[in-house]
Order: sequence, then C-alpha cells, then structure tokens
Amino acid sequence: MHVFTYGTLMFPEVWRSVVGRSFVTVSGEAPGFQIFRVQEAVFPGMSEASEADTVAGVVYLDVDPESAVRLDRFEDDFYERRPIAVDCADGRRRMAEAYVVRDANQSVLTSEPWTRESFVAGGGLAEFIAQFAGFGRVARD
Repeated sequence: MHVFTYGTLMFPEVWRSVVGRSFVTVSGEAPGFQIFRVQEAVFPGMSEASEADTVAGVVYLDVDPESAVRLDRFEDDFYERRPIAVDCADGRRRMAEAYVVRDANQSVLTSEPWTRESFVAGGGLAEFIAQFAGFGRVARD
C-alpha cells in the first residue's frame, strides 16, 4: 500500500522514528482536502473540503503491513486511515492511505492553516521530535 502524509510524517526523521525504516517517496497533492493546526498542538489534521482545495504532501510507496501497524499506533483513534486519490509529482494518480481527522474530532481543528514552512520556522519540528522521541522504542513492544 501507499501512504499519503501531510504533516509531521512528511519529515524523514519523524517517519523513521515511527516506522523504523525508509521507503521510496514521491511528492503529491490530495484534491478535496484541507489542513489545519490541531488545538493546543503543533501538528495538523486533514479534513474533507471542496474539490478546489488541495493538500500537499509526501507519498511513501509500497509500505509493508508491519509499518502500517506502527503508523496506526502512532496516529491512534484521533484519525481514520482511509484510501484517497493523490496526484503525484511523477504524473501518476495513486490511491494512498491517509490519516484523516474523524468526524467526531473535527471540532479540535483550528481555523489556522498548517504549513510545512511555518511548522519548521516556528520550532514545531524540534518540539514535536522532542515530545515523541521515545515513540519508536515504545511502538516496537
């Protein structure tokens, strides 16, 4: 399966910490979605929107089932993993699994758009890595 990431998992150092290995990637955009910061958090959530909206991200190709289990643990039940269409930079449209905020959790999203650039510039990446540094060791148990 392919996995579309749009937030912290776009960063190779976060992905490797969670999954424990690397995969081939391709940039992509998910039409019909938008991305916002989660209240009292530095990470984002993606929700459905109009077809005119898109979310940029990274698609990890051919992710194995064991890695998917680790991702599910990391994302927990705040998100729902589901297949979406992603327009990839290599010109292909791929179906990829994405973690979309569950309907019951939509109220936790702020109206503040989340961007990769502001996340890094504002120190969010460093904060996130420090907060979840032990996840890789815990998730293997």
